[in-house]
Amino acid sequence: MRRLRLILGLGVVVLATSAGVAWATTGATTGYPQPKVVVPTPLQTPFENRYLLTAVGSGAGIRSGEMKFEFEEGSSPQFLVGISQFYLYGPTGEIETALFTFYPPTALPNGKGLGFDVLKVGASTSYGQVSPDGELRLFKPQGETVKGELELHGGGPWPVEFKVLGNARGYSASPPAAKQIKEAEPTAPGWGAKPSEYVGEYELTNGGEDPTAKAATLGPVISVAEGLGAQGTAVGGGSMTVKGNPATATVKLESGGTTHTFTLTDLAWQGDQRVAQVHTEGAGRPPVGRFEGTGAQGEVKGTLIAGPSVYKVEFKLRP
Repeated sequence: MRRLRLILGLGVVVLATSAGVAWATTGATTGYPQPKVVVPTPLQTPFENRYLLTAVGSGAGIRSGEMKFEFEEGSSPQFLVGISQFYLYGPTGEIETALFTFYPPTALPNGKGLGFDVLKVGASTSYGQVSPDGELRLFKPQGETVKGELELHGGGPWPVEFKVLGNARGYSASPPAAKQIKEAEPTAPGWGAKPSEYVGEYELTNGGEDPTAKAATLGPVISVAEGLGAQGTAVGGGSMTVKGNPATATVKLESGGTTHTFTLTDLAWQGDQRVAQVHTEGAGRPPVGRFEGTGAQGEVKGTLIAGPSVYKVEFKLRP
């Protein structure tokens, strides 16, 4: 087995023809430590290959990507280490490059496949300094297709599908766009399995200085204009109260020198997805927008759309 060369970091991008993907050149990571849990080699061998991402859940925000798995040279017992280069959609629609490694391998229940921690790679080049950022689960290969699930940045799981590239050349910096798999609409009422998980008082945690607050009478006008952009309206502070059965939420956001009050109805969830209808004049009036986001462990974050305004919000349940 060739030693897996994980050339990582932030620097000038060059083509590594052996992997078929473009890596940065500030350093190399080799020599991952022996995992604490041993996975039998026959369970790992079918996954030793190079892959092209062909389909991904639309919520993941991934345009395209490639990855590769090899056995660490000299390891005994043997274990796989993976590396990927994904192209992600940035907050304003631009394409960003993200490098990840996959380690250590674990066996999924009932021989279903393999699981790996997703380790985010930045300027660091040593294993001990990469940071955990999710989980990848790969199911048994079906011919040249491998399906799985990906959790990333605290979101997911999203379905993923890969095509085995074998010895074929990769696509370097221009892999074709993966098919976007539309996620099922959440239908379970509320924002969790039990009201105790989501009912209560929340505080806004992503508030910042409102640049429109000092604009006097023009503040609300500037705020609305800002809301038309991809970044959303700047929010200085706010709160959310979730109560009732069926549950509704009252959201107060400070923006443009004004406190805006919204009522959220038809709260629904599935996995980590959280959605609701948005009203500006109480639950009895027609909705003017929609909330879409994620939630878990007392936190809810996402995008609140109300007419022309867009708010990026993050709330945490108060103890």
